[in-house]
Amino acid sequence: MKKNIAIALCGAWALLAALGSAPNAGAQETTPAANPPGARRLTLNEAVSLALQNNREVLLSQTDVARAAAAHKEALAVFRPEIFLGSGLAATKGFPLSIEGSAPSIFQVSTQQSLINPNLRNQERQAGEMARAAEKSLEQKRDDVAAQTVLAYLDLDRSRRSVEYLRAYTKSLAESEQIMAERVAAGLDTPIEGAKAKLNAARSRSETVGVESGISLLEFTLRDLTGIPQSEPVSLEEPRVPALPPDETLDRLIARAMENNEGIKALEDEVRGKEFAVKSEQATYWPRVNLVGQYGLFSDINNFSQYFRKFSRNNLTVGISIMVPLFTRYRSSALASKADAELEAAKLRLSDARAGIARQIRQVWGEVERQAAAQEVAKLELEVARRSLDVVLAQFEDGRVNRLAVEQARSQENQSWVGFFQANYQAEKARLELLRLSGEIRAVFH
Repeated sequence: MKKNIAIALCGAWALLAALGSAPNAGAQETTPAANPPGARRLTLNEAVSLALQNNREVLLSQTDVARAAAAHKEALAVFRPEIFLGSGLAATKGFPLSIEGSAPSIFQVSTQQSLINPNLRNQERQAGEMARAAEKSLEQKRDDVAAQTVLAYLDLDRSRRSVEYLRAYTKSLAESEQIMAERVAAGLDTPIEGAKAKLNAARSRSETVGVESGISLLEFTLRDLTGIPQSEPVSLEEPRVPALPPDETLDRLIARAMENNEGIKALEDEVRGKEFAVKSEQATYWPRVNLVGQYGLFSDINNFSQYFRKFSRNNLTVGISIMVPLFTRYRSSALASKADAELEAAKLRLSDARAGIARQIRQVWGEVERQAAAQEVAKLELEVARRSLDVVLAQFEDGRVNRLAVEQARSQENQSWVGFFQANYQAEKARLELLRLSGEIRAVFH
């Protein structure tokens, strides 16, 4: 028995030494996650790649980009030639009246193209900026989906690791409950101690059931994000969120976020679009010049020769149309005021977004520091729990403590492992949020 305990002590110290010597030990997990047998192997980078390809929110944002691009093409179309072919066949009695503004004809061809129109030109530029804003919004959605996927992956890995120790913790508490019941029956402890042991075991079973239910939901979430069939089990690898560079500063992080954050870029494009909208309404006072042309093949059944000195079957008109607004003050002024108000609102949204990003980064920066400290505490608690278990095992071998003390020490060690995994997860979650806010998350997980 002494030999078995010595082997257990050596294994424990070797595991703890590996933990302490590992780089970025706060994020280092020393035990593999309990993956289901025969499951599909899924790395973190592969999960992010699948989510960016298959996630419904990303696909929906892509349709927004396509719609905005089509709106830009529509606004640009007025500056491209359009040709229409039609017919105005009609029987005529008396003077040949026009049909939809044109003389009756066997067939006719008409064309129109805007040459100079400051109002429509600025509308086209506004549509171009809104199309670019839609593209930036798509990139922001990709960043958000990547962050959701990494977080689900981390949480699932942490839960699978924790549940093994929770089950061992529950088993130890069940053993303690049984030992305490025997001691109460023998009159060595009071009934209240037996009730406490029973309560602790029940709490542990409840916590284990909660984590197992959470694992099921996280597996569903990860498969839903990545487009993996829900019937397919998934095996994870140990994920890592890189630590911040040693020379990283808060000011540099905020500056990168202002430069890289896709949401900020989208709002900047929106502001430029609103500026073109203001210019568009101001340009309604300026002249407009259009290229026009029309050809018509006439028939004399429409009495042209009776009312005109000379009849020609082939007729062509090509030229320019010039329109000068003389008095549109009331309508144009109202539309210009509306565009000014929308521009001011867009500028305020941009300013608020920039301030919000800076505020969030400051908050998360502080959270990263707090979680790093919490990681160190969890690591020390685990070390103390393991050393305590070693001492109790040695004392049990010498007959100085009973089996209850051993089970209690084991319970404390298993609980410390769960706390250690949770501290790692929270620290990685904080660093992940910094990557999302700074617009760098897809550069890290690609």
